[in-house]
Amino acid sequence: MVDFPNINDVVICKVTKITDFGVFAELLEYDNMEGFVHISQISSTWIKNIHNHVKQNQIRAAKVLKVDEEKKHIDISFSRITDADEKRKISEYRLFLRAQSLLGVIAQEIGESQEKIWEEVADPIIEEENSLYKGFLNILKHGGDYYSQIDPKYHKVLFEILDKNITLKDKDILGIMTITSSNSNGFENIKKVLSEVTDKYPDCRILYLGPGKYELKVTSKEFKTSAKKFDLIVDEISKGLKKHASFEVVKKDS
Repeated sequence: MVDFPNINDVVICKVTKITDFGVFAELLEYDNMEGFVHISQISSTWIKNIHNHVKQNQIRAAKVLKVDEEKKHIDISFSRITDADEKRKISEYRLFLRAQSLLGVIAQEIGESQEKIWEEVADPIIEEENSLYKGFLNILKHGGDYYSQIDPKYHKVLFEILDKNITLKDKDILGIMTITSSNSNGFENIKKVLSEVTDKYPDCRILYLGPGKYELKVTSKEFKTSAKKFDLIVDEISKGLKKHASFEVVKKDS
């Protein structure tokens, strides 16, 4: 059964033919199915020369206007999508291609077919995430066992292969701390405890956000290290403030 896009979907396409009345383009996510962009849908501005608005082999994002499955005819529009949405869609598509390439590397190193790796590694990730590449990043941040539905035999090798092929610039863990005190010298006690922590852990930063709110940021070369150190620092802050203030923290990945 042929898979067609839906009306109003945003699709990735490659310009294959430019005519005086419009543009033909391959829909790259749909087995190179062909779409047509009428000249009225090329740009929101007046078109004197269509070649000034679109180039041969150009990769573009477009909105689906009409789908005729019987005739296999799809009308798409370049003008009905914002620049921001186009950039986002193209970025998502490039990350998808990158993820596909990584699956090939994983299959080769493990000695399995790409179809089997897709079924046993990619499918469990896609069930939980809207992006395979995002899933790979989660494995790098939290370990190969992050997705419990992936067979444990893949956990270690999956992390090792991704670690070799994906470079993460910043390995940060962020947390928002809520600290309140009814003591007359409560603020000074809080300041003292937080200052002692930042002196002891130079790779952590505490930023004052407003009354009772602080941001804690911990940076290391690996996310697992950042996460462990974050928990250690939070424990020290909690113990230091125990007699002077109430303390709560919400942790999130950077």
